[in-house]
Amino acid sequence: MTTSSSKKSPSNRLAVFLLALGMTAPLGNAAEVELRLAIPEAPFHVIGDPVPLRWEFVNRGDQRLAFMWEGCCRLNGRVTASLGQLTLHSDPATSAAQLTAHRFARAVRLLPGKPAVFETNLGDWLNIDRSGEYKLTARYTGLLDNQQPQVGRGWQLWKNSATAEPIRATLLTPSDYIARRNQAEIALRLDGPDRLLPLDPTMLELKLLNLSETPKTIHWPSDFALWFLDATGGRSPLAPTSIRAAPEKLVLAKNQRLAKRIEIAPGAFDGRSLEQYRLFVDFKTAESRSPSNAVPLDWRLDAADLQQLIRLASGGAKTGRRNRPLKLMRLHLGELGQALGQVPASDLNEKGKKLLKELQLAATLNPVSKKPGLVTVKLRITNDGSIQFANEALGQAFQGEKPITDQLDDLLNIRKHLGWTVAIQIHPYATTANKHVDAAFEKLKPLEPRLAKPITLAPPQN
Repeated sequence: MTTSSSKKSPSNRLAVFLLALGMTAPLGNAAEVELRLAIPEAPFHVIGDPVPLRWEFVNRGDQRLAFMWEGCCRLNGRVTASLGQLTLHSDPATSAAQLTAHRFARAVRLLPGKPAVFETNLGDWLNIDRSGEYKLTARYTGLLDNQQPQVGRGWQLWKNSATAEPIRATLLTPSDYIARRNQAEIALRLDGPDRLLPLDPTMLELKLLNLSETPKTIHWPSDFALWFLDATGGRSPLAPTSIRAAPEKLVLAKNQRLAKRIEIAPGAFDGRSLEQYRLFVDFKTAESRSPSNAVPLDWRLDAADLQQLIRLASGGAKTGRRNRPLKLMRLHLGELGQALGQVPASDLNEKGKKLLKELQLAATLNPVSKKPGLVTVKLRITNDGSIQFANEALGQAFQGEKPITDQLDDLLNIRKHLGWTVAIQIHPYATTANKHVDAAFEKLKPLEPRLAKPITLAPPQN
């Protein structure tokens, strides 16, 4: 007959000792965590809205738990959306910095029976571009193998996973939402120019009509939002969303009309892609929602626009103000190369011609480094002592008979258009004579005052 021993094994004694000290240990299947998803109830949400997606964790056990919450990198959490045969899955972040950030972060505490709620947006997890009633579900793992959260004594680490019951939400693309505008109780009509003005405010008019049988109260402009749609039909990120106007509380009687002016400030689209947008106004309250029609707004600069901007910019900044025409062209250099080449120089004065030539060169050089900051120009010293651009794009941009020092002088003259600070590094071949290297340093030395740092020498190349 086999009898059980009253003596505990060394491993069991260690476990009891750790628990007595209140130290943490990974949690097995002893406790259960329930996960619930929620989206605010509404007949529909429009894709481009910040649609809230709430995560609620409930500890159904009797032990205090700790786990890693992260709603930004999609590492521990996974969201799935299904529409008929279409299934979308959230993709985890791949950036090394993001992956490292959550390895040693402080853990979230989950007390028995007490929910822990976290607010995210559906757009943080999924890119949805089709209208329909979606089935949404999620799965969350409390702790990944490479995560070592900071926890205090007496807390168990929850390493298991929980899956939420499916919820449903109807999502509409902006185009499908606009198509439903005839169903609204308040009709909205937007009118205005078909293009955004580069230097002046763009003025539009919004007309409202109460089609319901009862008076309607509106709060201007807080009940309204701007929706700029890009070429894909989606809401353009970072475009203006708010209407700037003095707040008013207005009551519209049955069949009453009202007109309000909307101003798009110059500079609202600085740095935004030069393309044709569409704009509609969204009226949204807790009880109802309705869109206006969508109007085209062209945000592109042709040769005539650029010629006028160059005329204004070449005159310098106005007293106490920045040179806005010049700033606008600098911001969009990467998109203006072809249009700048079509600007007729004959209609410009000498300052305008000089600026046009500089901007054309800057647009050609923009692909070398599209981001402002330090740019190191590498120069190759050949066996015969000639100096050449090591970067092929730079060599092509400076085609001509000019000496290399003049070409570098031109580059330094236009560096502000690109937002560059420039450094020079010399790259001789292993067979290049030292006297040629010394001569190159001597020839380039006059440029140093305009450089970000002294000229440097790279190891010889084979």
